[in-house]
Amino acid sequence: MDFFDKQERAESRTKWLIAYFLLAVAGIILTLQVVLALVLELSLTDPDLFLVVSAGVVVLVAVGSLAKMAELSKGGRAVAAMLGGAPVDMNSADPAEQRLVNVVEEMSIASGVPVPEIYVLEDATINAFAAGHGPGDTAIGVTRGCIERLDRDELQGVIAHEFSHILHGDMRLNIRLIGVLNGILLLTLIGGFLLRMGIYSPRSESSDSKSKGAGFFVFVATGLALYLVGWIGVFFGKLIKAAVSRQREFLADASSVQYTRNPEGLAGALAKISKFSSRLESPRAEEASHMFFGNGIGDSWLALLATHPSIEERIEQISPGFDIAAAKAKAPVVPPKQPSGTRVGGRLAESLLPGQPHVAEAVALLAGLPAFSKSACRELHGACALVYALLLSDEPAMREHQLALVQADDAMRAEALQHFARRADLNSAQRIGLVDIAIPTLRHLSKEQYAVFRENVKKLVEADGEIQLFEYTLQKILVRHLDLYFSNATGTAVQFKSLLPLLPETGVLLSALATMDPGTAAQRDAAFRSGVSELLVKPSAFPLERTDTIDLQAFDLALDKIALAAPDVKRTVLTACGAVVMHDGEVNDGQVEFLRAISDTLDCPVPPFVKIA
Repeated sequence: MDFFDKQERAESRTKWLIAYFLLAVAGIILTLQVVLALVLELSLTDPDLFLVVSAGVVVLVAVGSLAKMAELSKGGRAVAAMLGGAPVDMNSADPAEQRLVNVVEEMSIASGVPVPEIYVLEDATINAFAAGHGPGDTAIGVTRGCIERLDRDELQGVIAHEFSHILHGDMRLNIRLIGVLNGILLLTLIGGFLLRMGIYSPRSESSDSKSKGAGFFVFVATGLALYLVGWIGVFFGKLIKAAVSRQREFLADASSVQYTRNPEGLAGALAKISKFSSRLESPRAEEASHMFFGNGIGDSWLALLATHPSIEERIEQISPGFDIAAAKAKAPVVPPKQPSGTRVGGRLAESLLPGQPHVAEAVALLAGLPAFSKSACRELHGACALVYALLLSDEPAMREHQLALVQADDAMRAEALQHFARRADLNSAQRIGLVDIAIPTLRHLSKEQYAVFRENVKKLVEADGEIQLFEYTLQKILVRHLDLYFSNATGTAVQFKSLLPLLPETGVLLSALATMDPGTAAQRDAAFRSGVSELLVKPSAFPLERTDTIDLQAFDLALDKIALAAPDVKRTVLTACGAVVMHDGEVNDGQVEFLRAISDTLDCPVPPFVKIA
């Protein structure tokens, strides 16, 4: 999978959405201009009327869109709350909910993204959605029917489908669609309000009733015009939403099968929808209809407005010849709880496609985690203590100094030491994986608590005056995603569309990766040059030199600057990084940790355990 290509396509679709939106607004202005000109007996080209209509429509649409976008600025959790979802306790005693948590964690570790917040909608039908502004700000919601009527393979297929939307960059576009359509819908709401006021307002029989009648007519006509024109805009907005959604659903279905290697799982979930329905009871389902796994609002009377392809068509695309009738006949009960890691679509032994989430390895990693670490990640006090434990020094005196710096009570320090005593049971991949699992728990900190936690992490990392690679990677991933969450940031604008101004920073990254090579200086030089060759620049015109030392502060500044680049520039940089570490055909733990920090910052998630081969 080319993540950057998917991001570019998502941005391209956003540009088309903006273009269609502007065309819809222009159409609304022109139509309203004609209606009011006829009602007021003015010229169709009256400049004053055009100015008033244009300003009014633009202001109303902008207010409606910006208000909705502000409401959804909190990302996935705002959408989940809008639909009536309730957050799932990561330590839930409900077997169906715990099975859901296990499956979501598997897909998160497999794809290298933090575990999303998980919500359940108390609805007996089968449906799901993913919402947010990016991989670090994501909520996955499923209906009660989804977790109680699907078996594990089917549920995994649905969750993999939703992760496809996360990894393909669909979520930000989906949220923008909600905001845009709300702006156009506001015209309809105002028109309806004016229409009701005009119709039901009392009218006197005085001598000037003729003039008042004319005013009443204008009032009602304006309201009716706004109402009808607004619905015309909504109609075309729904056309855009439906067209975008249908194509993304086909891609997400195909990606789900690639991730799990089990087409029957996803096909079975789709077949059960045809038996139990996917229509949601939420009164806000229409707003988010393009986000759902299945059609959440019922069949459209006009095929052009359908947000999802038919169930039969989707099944035929992923599993030709699948027996829909047999799948529908399966009993809709919760299967016995299966421990995480027992199987992945019955194909645990099969290798996964290059570039796809490594589900089988994720299952194995989670299954191998010591019980203390998983339980700690799912409880707020324990998650903080576990992060502190991962950063404590092996040297007793330094460890005591670190704990003295931490702003925490004695119970927190004691729990951190308990986790530290068992830290040796965790390998490097598991430690980074635990950070991904802990992030949704840490999001339950208050802003004040997070400020303290963030400062504690900084103190632990810097206590000995040196920043180790693992410490850097952990802090980078943790702080980056939590900062985005607590600031409600929705991403940064592209500042660099060319690689040339970023060549010095790219050289810093390649040099650091080459220096981690355990070979000779000549081998490290060769690895560095192999990365430079991927940049497609003339060495004589843009010379880059490798250094034999790693300055993590310079590395961090360089990485943050490259994160402001366009997707195609990021792709080139990450390709060059891959060439460096694969020069000798082997990737060591240090290089994997560097690659994880680089890829995460550049919005191209990579699992912490992946060895590129």
